[in-house]
Amino acid sequence: MGADADTVVGHRPTKVNPNPKLYWLLWFCGVAIVIIPLIIALVGWSYPLFDKFGMNFEGGPTAILFDLVFFALSLKEVPANKVAAAFCYGGALVILPSGLHFVPFLLMQIKDGPRPVQEFQCPGEPENVFKGDDKEPLPAGMVRPIRVVTGGPKTEGGKDGLLNERMTIVLNFVVQWAITDVLDYVSNYGSVAEVEKQVRDIGEALLAEVAVSHSAESFIDNLPKTNDHLVTKIGERFENSGVKIISTRLISPDVSHEVSKALAGIPEERAKAQQTVIKSEADKTRRTKEGEGTAAAEFALLDAQAKGRREIMKRLRVSGEAVLASEAVRGLSDKTDVLVAGAEGGMKDVMSIVKGAQGALQSGNGKEVQS
Repeated sequence: MGADADTVVGHRPTKVNPNPKLYWLLWFCGVAIVIIPLIIALVGWSYPLFDKFGMNFEGGPTAILFDLVFFALSLKEVPANKVAAAFCYGGALVILPSGLHFVPFLLMQIKDGPRPVQEFQCPGEPENVFKGDDKEPLPAGMVRPIRVVTGGPKTEGGKDGLLNERMTIVLNFVVQWAITDVLDYVSNYGSVAEVEKQVRDIGEALLAEVAVSHSAESFIDNLPKTNDHLVTKIGERFENSGVKIISTRLISPDVSHEVSKALAGIPEERAKAQQTVIKSEADKTRRTKEGEGTAAAEFALLDAQAKGRREIMKRLRVSGEAVLASEAVRGLSDKTDVLVAGAEGGMKDVMSIVKGAQGALQSGNGKEVQS
């Protein structure tokens, strides 16, 4: 994944060798600078100073004053949340533990760095990343986003998703690091800002090379592998530098606003389509069940009517036509008026039905026939 390590990582720093012998030599010189004035004060030497101004100072008080000022300027504290080392004008001496130290003024200097694990986001915190065009001037305190161009479609046919295309994506990643050797850290970087700047530059170069071998879709799918690649390669760059890269984690890439909007609408549209299918299936099931219920009710009614007619036929010993005729007569009797104007044939038919019904009733002699 990506280019050869030497191409991207570049030259690795070499370790800085401490010089404890020089440290102790300078330390004893500082002690001597303190002791000698004290001896002068104790012996009680005195000598005139600034004779031309007519002022005389005794050597004792002057020596003690010099001693106090030098000693105060030579006392240095290393806080508990710092790692520190002694240097002599750029030359590394020794690492200093937390606490109060005698660092002879003008002979040695203390350089420090943060002890806790540091975390930052590249290229910067979200509120500090400039969202405007690259042609616009960069506002104070803002940083440019990391933009990389992906490769083209990686599947046969070329298009199987909105993100399976060549596009420019905006990246950001979170880095955790810590100082492992303050001598190397100070010699190679000297400040937290310089470490963060170099991590960003290396990470941006690595991600640009990774992106060209992926579409935006496959880049997202391979985020875990890219994270492993990123922490390995950046870690190699910081070998022997006094800084250890603990982890790097990419945040999901940011595509253009239009693509993001289209992607955001996909789940809603899918939900609506699924809702339509579910409603359609529910309506189909409802209508089927209603039809089955209606058919069952009609079948039950017809079955009951048929059973009743069979029972009448059996008890009265009449034919089915007679039973149907009697039912027709009963239906007519429910009407208040029967007007069949100009339809004598129709009235005859009605009367014949009535006579048939009467015959059916008489054939049974008005008595119930035992089955």
